[in-house]
Amino acid sequence: MKFFSTILDALSHHALETPNKVAFAWVDIKCEEQNKMTFKQLEDQSNAVAARLLKLGCQEGDRVMIAYPFGLEFLTGMFGAMKVGVIPCSIYPPNPNQLKTDIPKFRGFAKDAGAKYALSTNMFATAMTAASVLYKTGVKWIGTDNLPIKKRKRNKTKDYEKFEGEPNEVCFIQYTSGSTGRPKGVMITHHNLAENCRAIGTSTQMTSTSVTVSWVPQYHDMGLVGGFMSCLYSGALLVMTSPLDFLSKPVLWSDMIETFQATHTCAPNFAYALLLKRLKKSNRTADWSCLKFAGFGAEPTQQSVVEDVVETLSVEPGNVHNLYGLAESVVWLTNGPAIADSEGLVCCGEVTSPTLKLRIVQDGKEVGDGQVGSIWAQSPRVAAGYYGQPELTTSTFANALPQYDGTWLDTGDLGKVVDGQLYVTGRVKDVIIINGKNYYPTDVELSIDDLFGDLIRPGRTTAFQHGEDSVGITVEGRKDFDKSGNEDLTVQIANHVSQVHGLFSSEVVVLKLGVTPKTTSGKLKRSEIRLTTVGGDWKESSILLQFKRQETVTPLQKSQRSSFLERSFSMRGIASNEFYLDEETEHEIMRQSVSTGNWNFEQLPGIDLSQTNALPSKAADLRLYDTAVAGALGPDDFSSRYANTIASVFGYKVALSKSWAENGLTSLNSAELRNKVEEQLHVALPANFAQLYPTPKELEEFLASSEGQHFPTKSADEHVNFHWNNPRSQCSKLEMSLVQGLGFIPITLVLLASIFPYYLVAAKLSSKCSISEDQECLKTSFLWFPLLFPLFCLSFSIMVVLCKILVVGVYRHQAINLMSRHYLKWWFVDRLMHVWELFVGRFLLETKFAWLFYWLLGADIAWSTKIDAFIRECDLVSVGANSSVGHAIRCRKFRPWTEGSPRMVFRPITVGPNCKVSGMLSPGAVIGAGSIVEKLTVVEEGAQVPDGVIARGIPAHKAGSCNRLEANWWNETLLDAFKVFWMFSEAYHYYALYFLAHAILKEILPIWRYQAILHWFLLFPLASLIAMVTSILLKWLLIGKRDPSKEYGGTLWRRATNWACDYHFRIAAWMLGKFMGGSRFETLALWCHGLDVDAVSILHTASMIFSPSKVDFVKIRQSFLALTEIELDIPSASGEKIEISHSSLGRDTIVHAGAKVVRSKIPSRSQVSDKIYDLNPPKTQLIVSWSFILLEVILPEVALLVMIAIIFWSIIPAFELASAVPGSNSSPSVLILIIVGAVAFQFLVWILLARILEWAFLNVLPPSIQNGFFRVYISYMNGFRYGNPIEVFLMGTLFFKHYVLFMGAEVDGDLWFFDCTLDEFGNYHFEGNTIMDNAYPRGHYVDINGLKLDDVYISGVIHPGCYIAGGAVVEGRENGPLKSFFPSTADTKPRCEWSYDEEE
Repeated sequence: MKFFSTILDALSHHALETPNKVAFAWVDIKCEEQNKMTFKQLEDQSNAVAARLLKLGCQEGDRVMIAYPFGLEFLTGMFGAMKVGVIPCSIYPPNPNQLKTDIPKFRGFAKDAGAKYALSTNMFATAMTAASVLYKTGVKWIGTDNLPIKKRKRNKTKDYEKFEGEPNEVCFIQYTSGSTGRPKGVMITHHNLAENCRAIGTSTQMTSTSVTVSWVPQYHDMGLVGGFMSCLYSGALLVMTSPLDFLSKPVLWSDMIETFQATHTCAPNFAYALLLKRLKKSNRTADWSCLKFAGFGAEPTQQSVVEDVVETLSVEPGNVHNLYGLAESVVWLTNGPAIADSEGLVCCGEVTSPTLKLRIVQDGKEVGDGQVGSIWAQSPRVAAGYYGQPELTTSTFANALPQYDGTWLDTGDLGKVVDGQLYVTGRVKDVIIINGKNYYPTDVELSIDDLFGDLIRPGRTTAFQHGEDSVGITVEGRKDFDKSGNEDLTVQIANHVSQVHGLFSSEVVVLKLGVTPKTTSGKLKRSEIRLTTVGGDWKESSILLQFKRQETVTPLQKSQRSSFLERSFSMRGIASNEFYLDEETEHEIMRQSVSTGNWNFEQLPGIDLSQTNALPSKAADLRLYDTAVAGALGPDDFSSRYANTIASVFGYKVALSKSWAENGLTSLNSAELRNKVEEQLHVALPANFAQLYPTPKELEEFLASSEGQHFPTKSADEHVNFHWNNPRSQCSKLEMSLVQGLGFIPITLVLLASIFPYYLVAAKLSSKCSISEDQECLKTSFLWFPLLFPLFCLSFSIMVVLCKILVVGVYRHQAINLMSRHYLKWWFVDRLMHVWELFVGRFLLETKFAWLFYWLLGADIAWSTKIDAFIRECDLVSVGANSSVGHAIRCRKFRPWTEGSPRMVFRPITVGPNCKVSGMLSPGAVIGAGSIVEKLTVVEEGAQVPDGVIARGIPAHKAGSCNRLEANWWNETLLDAFKVFWMFSEAYHYYALYFLAHAILKEILPIWRYQAILHWFLLFPLASLIAMVTSILLKWLLIGKRDPSKEYGGTLWRRATNWACDYHFRIAAWMLGKFMGGSRFETLALWCHGLDVDAVSILHTASMIFSPSKVDFVKIRQSFLALTEIELDIPSASGEKIEISHSSLGRDTIVHAGAKVVRSKIPSRSQVSDKIYDLNPPKTQLIVSWSFILLEVILPEVALLVMIAIIFWSIIPAFELASAVPGSNSSPSVLILIIVGAVAFQFLVWILLARILEWAFLNVLPPSIQNGFFRVYISYMNGFRYGNPIEVFLMGTLFFKHYVLFMGAEVDGDLWFFDCTLDEFGNYHFEGNTIMDNAYPRGHYVDINGLKLDDVYISGVIHPGCYIAGGAVVEGRENGPLKSFFPSTADTKPRCEWSYDEEE
């Protein structure tokens, strides 16, 4: 191995001697090479960067930030800077999704370094330059891609190509991870780096023929120096991959080693443990016999993991080494064979060598063998100090040790030396000292992991000093942790710690999955964990189990306790009989606590707890986050309630004057904070509140002046006695199954009875005249045939009304058991209502026909009411005159399922006159006259909304006052009459379109056995396609092109033309959507209507987002609008065009007139009413490229054609079966039975087809095309399953559980499903008893980054409107209504996650 004085000398040597040898390679998650770089390429490209820096005016000694995404590109920036004597500072680049948090951190590093420039890739530099408009980064961003490379002339050299730096000159600055105060930049000299690389190469026997495999991040000392620099120094090949790919697929590491026959690798202990677990889980084997060096480093090494590596991975025992080092020594100090001592500590190597001295020190003096003390180091590998911090440098790097010359580095680690070998025991600041004796937390943690590893996650256990004579323990439960079956786990852990280690545990906490905080390098944040536990600041939602040692007290009677303290203790999971105070003390505590916001009982002035009969000391640390309790007990101290609300989200007290980023706000807790503020302070915050109010203090000032008023509520049992548990009405499961199993017969009879008038009229007309060239017949056909569908709608509506009257009678204010005859009656009518809504109601909304139908069903609705949403349990609904209903009304609510069979309650809903209801009304709600319930609002159960107010938020609160003007009666009557006329004209219009489509198909289709099937199969989409063309013509004829800068008054003509065009488009899009799901044809159609959208943007189910009357007000560029139901609330006078650019908008987002969304990712169910820039910018940009055209344009259309072909051929079996049944030429009744049987069989075929296709897409198709095909499958198959009578009728029955089991879901307990649809059944896990009512569960999540499939875990009652994305975990007795659930770790993982996420 050749030695070099600097790393630049090594690069120049290899570039000259072996210019075309590959120095670095980068592979993807499939272990396929994506990029590579030779020594000559690195030399040339770094020269180009050096020239660029000189042109910018950089001088020797200047600092420059190196902030590249994962990849090889950062090397050119590092070496380019070194070549001109500029000092590179390599750090994590800001995460585009967390700019508010990351840019202040980045700015702090840049300020500490005094850097003017930051180097990165062109794309990232451009993004950061744009972000700097709103978030000052403090540097100028320079892209280093594709810089011109100049060829050197024979006798001409450039000053930057050979930097003549002294060995003690600073080579680069390495910032340590995890520092909470001022950044600590370790100054690495050229000599430090060269010595480290030389020592690594010598001790690991690395040569130019070696191959090293690594995934450790390039920003970390182990990845940067231990990987890139040491391999370059030795001339070895380094094969890298992204740490994110490793964490997603740990076996990738093993694949890389075997594929490239690696000789060297190194990683933390957790990585080996994670890989071994994944190999075992997948029954895979691995052969690492090619390795000459397998290193453990960066964290304590476990003996058991070392043994498993040797046994499972076939690594020679002598080739497994344990390393010791730290950033202050560049990366490496010593290493040795991973051999454990009698205590289980793994040896880290020799303490003395020609270039190294390690000593154990206590009180400034060296101690002997076997004694534990601080580890001090003296070596040329020790860095020069901390940049710009001379005092800290002196105390850390310049320590003196008697009997030795020179200065020593205090590593901050504890260890011992035995026979010249180093054993590290822990960190000085983490040691537990009880009665003068030292205990090392790792010993306690490993013993707990070993004993309880089947319940908790190894590597997430933390032991720390809790009090003077006790310890605290936190562990993290596994993904499948069952709290109900392990209530005594905390006690078992405490007893184990006492018996094995002789330590008293004063508190043990079991945390939820992923809650334990860690640094970016994967190390436990012990100080933060200790402070959070001791301070009682864990969020209640983060705690699975909690145990605290308490003294035994004699309780008073419950009646002697104030409701305040009773509730206070119960909120913290403390039994009410564990504490008691005298009445006078309780009263004083309440008065002072509420007025001061101080819940620390022992610190309240004038409170003497010594006479309260031993109030336990732990009660002094009781904190209350329920602001409703505090607000009801004393003065309205808004500041205290605001502070408690914020603390309940962050888990700690935030600094009011610091920015949100400095306080640790992420996109995840940002959404949680918005929900908490809405629930507790009754103010609906916009998605960009952190931009509008940059600090918590500014937000507090806004909220204090804007706090909404919570509406009073009436409980369900104030006016009625519920007899839901009457044994005479109960049914057994067998009775329920029999009745519901036979229930399809009367439902089918109702449908047949509804079709019978249709059949009679059609048969009569057909007998007199068929469609031919006879003019009289054509006249008769066009006059009467278009009325057949309205006739069906009329007959089916009448049948539903009659069934409701005969079966249910009148809905009453009551509660019923789901296992009862009352429920069976409700279920029968509810299923009919569901079918009516699917096939009839959608055409009648916004017309007087909807009013008439609901009025006949018993609803007390004024004639002048506008109904634009469906209503159930109509007898309980009352709506006053001149009101409008724009959100579905359901007067039922399912109660939490505690024990026995579930139940639901029916309560009336009352809406006063002149109201506008656009949000959700819960049972029992009363809306006063003239009030407005805004969109994305939930009026709580029993809430009493007064007259003339605006209700907003979840739950609803008073957001202001309003004065709605009564509508012009004459104009409204004329408009209603026009709607009736237009509906009938649409019937004639669509009949003409079907006639035209029929004639076209009759001419072009070939004659073959299945011609008739193909004819009718294509008739529907062809007629719908022609209808879309006529929709485009209608838009331009009746509406034309609208200028957003002009005002458009709401005249009668304009309202009528808007409604007519939108109504026609809605029907055409609904019919065409059944065949064009997942296709870009919808976007093309809207573009023809006038929507200003580019070809790159992705609009999922675009026809449900836009309408012809609104398309002129919107401009979309390179954006993604997710899934369905994004509403654009554009008034008649919009003023300014909505612009959406380079952004991603979540489900149900409402964008108001004049809003602009640029480079932002808007979460689900947000309201955007102003300009938003760079809010959680998407990671991916939609850019036109060949891969984009192939995967996002061509592939979905090919998939669409494939799906259409599959669906067509799936019809053949039902056709053949119907043809083979005897009696096909018999009476009409027999024909009807044959048709019904064939249709039922066809729906069964489609269910089976969905099951097969889902499995095929997930298990057969290559991952590269799964995304495009699966998106089409989701849209297309749901289009056929939507309205499937079998699935619709199974809802609300005991059979639905078995249906979803057949489709691939996992169900543990009973399952009740109402008005919901499911995708990707195999991703659903229903844990325990579950009720889902009109919710939106999904096994996927779609955004601008593509479609992601993930498991969903659901339990409890899911109320209407809840959206559950793939990867979410929904648990609890009740959830919702109108809540969104996303993966809990989606935004909490760092860019480079050194995580122990073995469960992920």
